[in-house]
Amino acid sequence: MTFHLKALAFLLTLFCLFGICCTKNSKTISGSVIRGESARHVVGAKGGQTLDVSISSTEDNAVFQIYLPGEKSTLAGAGETDDAMKWSGKLPADGDYVIVVGPTRGNATYKLTYSLK
Repeated sequence: MTFHLKALAFLLTLFCLFGICCTKNSKTISGSVIRGESARHVVGAKGGQTLDVSISSTEDNAVFQIYLPGEKSTLAGAGETDDAMKWSGKLPADGDYVIVVGPTRGNATYKLTYSLK
């Protein structure tokens, strides 16, 4: 069952990358990270699409960064020193954006939600 869900998610991502079927793509991910570590979530998108990202955590101690394709730099307002909990904006380029979730203190249990329009 897990394989089928991963395969379906992969196909939907490909379809969205090529603009075949998706006008809106929304996903909520539940996870946890321990102090000193991070979790990575890859979002395939096209330049000009609007990405909305928000995170909540049981102790308000989870934040994220959003890296541009190639992971050399971050989007303004979602950088390494921004402690972003909510971000929205138009994406500048086609490619895989990486949302990196980490705790601000201790361990964090979180729900990350993003959508593409």
